[in-house]
Amino acid sequence: MIDRHVALALLCLSLAACGPGKDGEKASGVNSTASKAGNGGRPQTVSTAQTRSESVPVILQAQGYVTAQDEVDIKPQKNGMVNMVHVQEGDEVRKGQLLFSLDSRDDEANVKKAEAALLSSKTQLAADQRTLERNKELSAKGFISSTALDQLQSKVDTGQAAVVQAEAALTSARVLLSYDRITAPFNGRIGTINVRPGSMLTTSTSTAMVKLTRINPITVNFTLPEANLAVLRAAMASNSAKVQINVPDKKIAQGNVVFIENNIDRTSGTIAVKAEIDNREHLLWPGQYTSVRILAGEIKDAVTLPAQAVQNSPNGRFVYVVKEDQTVKPQLVELVQVYQERAIVTGIDSNVKVVLEGGQNLRPGGKVVEASATADARRGKRDGSKPASAAADSSSARKTASEQASPKSSQ
Repeated sequence: MIDRHVALALLCLSLAACGPGKDGEKASGVNSTASKAGNGGRPQTVSTAQTRSESVPVILQAQGYVTAQDEVDIKPQKNGMVNMVHVQEGDEVRKGQLLFSLDSRDDEANVKKAEAALLSSKTQLAADQRTLERNKELSAKGFISSTALDQLQSKVDTGQAAVVQAEAALTSARVLLSYDRITAPFNGRIGTINVRPGSMLTTSTSTAMVKLTRINPITVNFTLPEANLAVLRAAMASNSAKVQINVPDKKIAQGNVVFIENNIDRTSGTIAVKAEIDNREHLLWPGQYTSVRILAGEIKDAVTLPAQAVQNSPNGRFVYVVKEDQTVKPQLVELVQVYQERAIVTGIDSNVKVVLEGGQNLRPGGKVVEASATADARRGKRDGSKPASAAADSSSARKTASEQASPKSSQ
């Protein structure tokens, strides 16, 4: 029995000795470094920056593709043979410029025939009208019957219809003749020419004679998140929705937003937008993919800070604010946009000191020291400068040593 009581006493003493300590702290998962920093331990070196209030442009970014405003496949409107090609591939043409000439001999003959038929109808009508006028005078004197006069009037009416019919036939013949001259429907650039002089054309052919594309101005299509819709519409209302596209040789193509789609894509949550770009220098080409920068006005008195000061957490974006006692406090912010490496945020005032670098391992309430103060201390150490008290102690030591050496020198 005695041995059993002794064993129990030894077990109690060993359990009492296992109190909280360093090993317990590690087991609980506490970061000892962070704990010290948050409870007056060794401060962590950081660099800081001040938030400031300024006016910044609202810039939206997107990826888009270039399309021609007008593009058409030129095809014949009648069967015929190509007589002459008046342009070359790659030419810039104006609206109404002659592109192709077809064999027009039959159509020219038909026009002349229609002109002759019209002239004959007009001549016959004029003769019938003169006869009617003479017979009206005779009818008034009772020399001819009213029935004969009605027949003459009917002949004049028939002659007038014949003239109208002949005019329509002439118009139709001239339209067919115009099909022999194929002209540009708008200003544009000639593509690959698929016909040559002597080529036979039919209206049922599937291959275009040539494709004509309007290069200037040109259209850029892109999409924006629906969250940007209000900003974009406000910019369009004030005629300030400008578009810039970087192109080779450090040039910038510029234009304006001209169209916003009337519905939002439910799948992607985006809305389609079109911009018209001045392309006189042919900096953009249809089918090209490009990045788009939309200048959508300006934000007045926006709070900005360096973008690298903003950190992410499960609760959202935040920054560490440096308080007067050199401790840090996390402050939630909302990121509006990033412009030239500066973040535009809400949720924080201007003229607030925030941690710029070195905030990865900080904890709320942790002590910090600014990198500029640390650099001054290191610079002073390299220069050999010392605090005033240390300098005084050094001077006193040198004086004492000198006094102790002087008796030896007199001897």
